[in-house]
Amino acid sequence: MSATRKGLRSPRLFSTSSRMSESHRNTFFSELVAPRYFSIDPGRPFLEDLAHGLIAAFGEDLARAEIYLPTRRAARALSGAILDARAAAGVSASLLPRMRAIGDIDEDEMAVFAGAAEDEMDLPPAISGVARTLELARLVAAKDRAFAGRENWPAALAAARELGKLLDSLYAEEVSAAGLSAIDAGALAAHWRVSRDFLEIVTEAWPAHLSAHDLSDPADRRAKLIGRKAARLLAAPPHHPLIVAGTTASAPAVARLVEAIASAPLGAAILPGLDRDIDARAFEKIEDAHPQAGLKALLRSIGRSPRDIRPWPGSGGGAPRAGLLRLALRPAEATDEWLALIKSASAADPNFARSIDGLSLIEADTEDAEALIIAMLFRETLETGGATAMLVTPDRNLARRVALKMRRWNVVVDDSGGVPFANSACGTFLRLAAGFLVDPGDPVAALALIRHPLARLGLDEPQRLEAIDALDRALRGVRPSGGLAGVAGRIAGRAPALAALGVLATAAERFAAAAGAPFSEKLRAHLDAAALIAGGALWTGDDGAAGAALFDDVLENEAALNAVRAGAYGDIFGALTAGAVVRRRSEAHPRLAILGPLEARLLSAGHVILGGLNEGVWPQGAPADPFLSRAMREKVGLPSPERRIGLAAHDFAQGAAAARVTLTRAARAGGAPAKPSRWIVRLKNILDGAGALPAVDRSPLWRARAALLDQPDAVTPAEPPRPRAGKDRRPATLPVTDIEKWIRDPYAIYARRVLRLKPLDEPGVEPGPREVGTLLHRVFERAAAAAETLTIEALQSLLDEEAARAGLAGADRAFWSAGLDEALRWFAEFDRGQRAQGRCFVESQGALTLQGVDPPFTLTARADRIDVLESGAAAIFDYKLATLPTDMQDKTNFSPQLPLTAAILAAGGFASIPARGVEAYRYLRITGRTGDADKDEFGRRGADAGQAMREAEDALRKWIARFDDPESAYLSKPRAKFIKRGGRDNAELDTDYDQLARRREWTASEDAEGDGE
Repeated sequence: MSATRKGLRSPRLFSTSSRMSESHRNTFFSELVAPRYFSIDPGRPFLEDLAHGLIAAFGEDLARAEIYLPTRRAARALSGAILDARAAAGVSASLLPRMRAIGDIDEDEMAVFAGAAEDEMDLPPAISGVARTLELARLVAAKDRAFAGRENWPAALAAARELGKLLDSLYAEEVSAAGLSAIDAGALAAHWRVSRDFLEIVTEAWPAHLSAHDLSDPADRRAKLIGRKAARLLAAPPHHPLIVAGTTASAPAVARLVEAIASAPLGAAILPGLDRDIDARAFEKIEDAHPQAGLKALLRSIGRSPRDIRPWPGSGGGAPRAGLLRLALRPAEATDEWLALIKSASAADPNFARSIDGLSLIEADTEDAEALIIAMLFRETLETGGATAMLVTPDRNLARRVALKMRRWNVVVDDSGGVPFANSACGTFLRLAAGFLVDPGDPVAALALIRHPLARLGLDEPQRLEAIDALDRALRGVRPSGGLAGVAGRIAGRAPALAALGVLATAAERFAAAAGAPFSEKLRAHLDAAALIAGGALWTGDDGAAGAALFDDVLENEAALNAVRAGAYGDIFGALTAGAVVRRRSEAHPRLAILGPLEARLLSAGHVILGGLNEGVWPQGAPADPFLSRAMREKVGLPSPERRIGLAAHDFAQGAAAARVTLTRAARAGGAPAKPSRWIVRLKNILDGAGALPAVDRSPLWRARAALLDQPDAVTPAEPPRPRAGKDRRPATLPVTDIEKWIRDPYAIYARRVLRLKPLDEPGVEPGPREVGTLLHRVFERAAAAAETLTIEALQSLLDEEAARAGLAGADRAFWSAGLDEALRWFAEFDRGQRAQGRCFVESQGALTLQGVDPPFTLTARADRIDVLESGAAAIFDYKLATLPTDMQDKTNFSPQLPLTAAILAAGGFASIPARGVEAYRYLRITGRTGDADKDEFGRRGADAGQAMREAEDALRKWIARFDDPESAYLSKPRAKFIKRGGRDNAELDTDYDQLARRREWTASEDAEGDGE
């Protein structure tokens, strides 16, 4: 790849050895009468050929030349090519010609043209891009207010950008906006009539705004500057060399400039990749989506045919692959001759051997696999000294994936398309800050913000890490009531955390103070609060500088900004920053590049990789115009949407003609099958018919290589964990609720009770069945402790009080209201019936140290409700929201919670209740009751209850003795088929330690039964 040499960007004196004779210089141009048109064939290194030809033609006079190129990148690369050519000839320094970028139809290059000074002064200054978006959004919002009675500012900003594209197209094509008003509304569908009326913004409001402020639209100003430049060159052509190269002249003003330069005394136009050998019928049938469509339009405007255009000296007879591509991309209406042409071509080039030399096709399984294979191709390039490679793709996600894949080899390859500001460190931090400031009490938003590297919080690094750890724990679980003030109570005594919380609170207060202020003040308050949280690090680096420039531009347009009156702040802020790009200035590898198709125009490399070749990606589908139908576009004189596909096809054809090129695509994208690019389909069909496809398709080879890259030398499957504790480390105390867990999943008990590992709750969880169950337990406890059965109203009052304390409010409270009301009604009836039978003891704590167990083992229980009946015996109740135990689980001691609680009570383990017999125990469903007692309740009475109690205690003693054996392992769910189903919302299913046990590594599924003991 050519690149401008450092230290040679300013003009330097050139060596006399570079001087060429007058006769030599005149010979080149004297052979042709102006206008002079040339083409550099596909497959040739465009800029290198151009540089050598210019040097040969003008010698030292090249320093006086004025050269117009499509992009600034191409201008820089041509400077490098000229210097490289001079250096190869032994010239150590040289004056460079003046390079001017025309810009092209693509938005990124729209406003780069610099016209004559007098023209620049004569035309009103251009409105900035940010100001245009804001002003158009203001006009769109006003239309929204008129049409719908309300404003939607995020949508208005998005619509403003689409209106900007329409304006760009109108001005570039030199189409009067007045033509929009002339469209016959009666011939339009209703929604297009609304759209036409909406476009009064373009036809009336926007021109009036520009006129009132003595401004011009940047696209209009550019077109006028180019048009005036063309007129000046025609009226008074200069006598120094004048060159325009590499443009397809897709806009009328650019076409006039090309014609004016070609007509100058020392002028010439060099076209990129014109197919000079295309047959007349195919040329006539070229449609807008064809790669030669733009050049066809230019040739028509200047009255030339492809065969009238001469090859640029030294660049004729392009790559053998050009003929294959001509066939593959032949216009659809001329494909009736396809078979004959293919037969003729394959006869001249058997099996297309010369055409496919250096051509590879790789179809990866997924987008990630495609990126990995491209990275491997890059890595292969670096193995050859001096070799170069470039990836050309419009898919920015693929570009970023490849850049990240290269980091595994510590190779930096920046995506020249840049990074969206919203995804940069600064942009991400500002978006997180916006989310937090809008709702400071949201634990997820607060944690996301403080964990960002830019959140310095006024602390040094050790203090910052300590504060993050403390706040992380404090913000987990159900959202704390009282916002940040409620969090402070959870971190008492943690000085760094309290200091960080103070910074967050101050930032939130500053933003809240601007709640009723104009939008510009809200934005300033947001940026000020973010700067407070970040300290001095916010506006540093490439992304910080880009952000500072962006918001300077935004805040300079305060009047338009303050028109924002409604909408979610975070959404509006996101819409404001959409489209902004950060371009890195880091030192990337000099022999590798990742480019978009626009940036890659005219550039070359030893290995060209064209990536993302799927329909909808490359080419993108014909863009849908949100404001004009196809018929409306044709009526006003705008080009068809397919013209952009034609430009993309030209970029593809130019790249695919390179000496060594690899075409890549992913068979699946976004989790779904992807359709290959139309160009790939055509190319494969031709090669398959000629039997040449296997020589081109390298997919199996590179898929295998990619698989080997991360394949270990050997795979040793993880064995199920078999930790042992023995009697010395066996848990000495367990609640009855953990006995069931010990039986079902011994590993969970080992992790929690022996290793003392406690799972953390998610931050800011929505109240679920576990929290609702806890809430109802508290209400029932307080209600049962009352002197008499409470009324529904009194129960509701208790529920309101406990719900507020638990943070169950708003939508969450409404969601659970039906179930809560049902539980209260059931409890009132249940409590009334039980009180008639005896005295109630609620949430009673009990403990029992088993005799004969060494070391000692203590069993604990917290009974939801114990009633002492008139007979003196007790009844034990446990409230359940989830599944009740089954008869089989109770008989086999898989659910021994209440039988063991009964054993504690019978032994006098409850301090508030003397030892007594147990008449019954029952599990009670408190929500979702069916009215069927067999489904809503389960338990045992009389002798059955006593027998179950004794069997449960005997089974527990045996279980303890088993794990006192030092050889007994705490297995992970050895009886998986008995594990209850559910999730976080089913507290009876414990999956907290499955990952620690690495279950997925050694079992095919969680339903598979383990080896057991």
